[in-house]
Order: sequence, then C-alpha cells, then structure tokens
Amino acid sequence: MTEVSVRPAERRDVPRLVALANALNRFHDKPENFAEDAVTEDLFGPSPAYDVLLADLAGEAVGYALFHDCYNTDIAARGVWLADIYVTDGARGHGAGRALMAGVARAALDRGAKSVWWGVLSSNVKARAFYADLGAVDEDARILELEGDALSQVATLG
Repeated sequence: MTEVSVRPAERRDVPRLVALANALNRFHDKPENFAEDAVTEDLFGPSPAYDVLLADLAGEAVGYALFHDCYNTDIAARGVWLADIYVTDGARGHGAGRALMAGVARAALDRGAKSVWWGVLSSNVKARAFYADLGAVDEDARILELEGDALSQVATLG
C-alpha cells in the first residue's frame, strides 16, 4: 500500500486546494465558492485567515484539512477550529483522513492549543464513527451561522 504523507499547503497547491474544497462543497450541496485568487490572499497574504494541510498519496494531493485558531471557553484555553477535512473518494481507506487529523492535532499542540473542535452532520454516520475511533467526543450541539443579508441585518441591531 502506498504511504500517505501530510504537509502544509504551498502557493503551487492553490489550484488543487480549490478543486478539493469545491468538491467538498458539491458533496454538501453548497456553491463552489472557492477561487484561486481568494485562496491565495486568505492563505498566503499578509494576514492569513487559516492554515491548510494536504494529504499526498502517490504524488497527488488527495485531501486537505483547513483550520484556524479559536478560543475554547469551555476549558478557558486556546483551541483550533477544524473548518474542513476532506479526502477524495478514491483515496479513502488509505489513511489520509487519519493522517490529516494527526497533522491538525500536532499543529494544535505546537500552537499551545488544548483542544480541536469541528462540526459534522448528524447524518454522516461514517464520519462520526471515524471520529469516535480517534477518541472524539460526539457532543449534542448545533452549528449556527449568520451570513449575507442576515449578517448585515443583525449588525444594525441596537
């Protein structure tokens, strides 16, 4: 079996990262919002918004983890929010997801974080089993979002 390696994304990876992120959006029936210019600015610009690890298998990036710093008020400590983790269908079962999670965990510890948080759809039974196998606690929580007009409207409230 070919070994999976995990590494930080580089500028040359932007087109592949965009393709992977848009594939995840398609999987979730979301618009393909990722574009190369925005990813380049947000990942490599003067004020990076997030970090990305890529999983390589047989010389090809087959998955990614996108994460950023957060603060975990439950434990009053720094944390990392794992916004996305995705592995292509053909690469699943080769350890890419496990390698990406290990990479995020190492990055979190290197930053002094005491936790990693992320969301998963309740209906994604396979993912939830994968995370449970890693030792993750499956909390009964919902992730809420304000965006677009709703975000603008709330910003005007008194």
